[in-house]
Amino acid sequence: MQKNNTIFVDKEGYQKLLDSIENLKKKIAENNSGRKDAFGASAGDGWDSPEFEEIERQDHLLTSELQRRYEELQRTVIIEKHNNDNIIDIGDVLRVEMSVSDEEFEDMVFKLVGTSGDFDADIQEISINSPLGNSVYRKQVGEQTSYLVGARKFNVIIKEKIDLKKEQGEYSKTLSR
Repeated sequence: MQKNNTIFVDKEGYQKLLDSIENLKKKIAENNSGRKDAFGASAGDGWDSPEFEEIERQDHLLTSELQRRYEELQRTVIIEKHNNDNIIDIGDVLRVEMSVSDEEFEDMVFKLVGTSGDFDADIQEISINSPLGNSVYRKQVGEQTSYLVGARKFNVIIKEKIDLKKEQGEYSKTLSR
């Protein structure tokens, strides 16, 4: 994702981002706690100590990741559910037909989420920030939409919103064939 792109998340996704920042800060502090001892065990400037070099390497990796998360935080916008049953929203479970070639469509069932998608969930989760998620967000059942991945265009027909309370887990996490 490019640095200027807005990242849309729900409150849960925003909290996950904040938690990941706090976890990185803790990892940096834990990593640096051994810096003085590792430096002191060296014969010179610390760079002759494998332990010190590893601490420096980990510090660089963790600090770079923390910086990336802060940049994400600056581009993050929290979205709220709009509670209109006719419009696709975060948290909705959808059945769509998606083009896999010019003449072939496959059924797909997924949950649109405002966090990072979880492909291992009982029902596959697709992030609103993904090309597919962004293409169906705020559309209506029956609409056809499309999205691009590289030079390839995918067409999607939104077939239905699924009420899981009525269906009792009938849908699985993978494509229906």
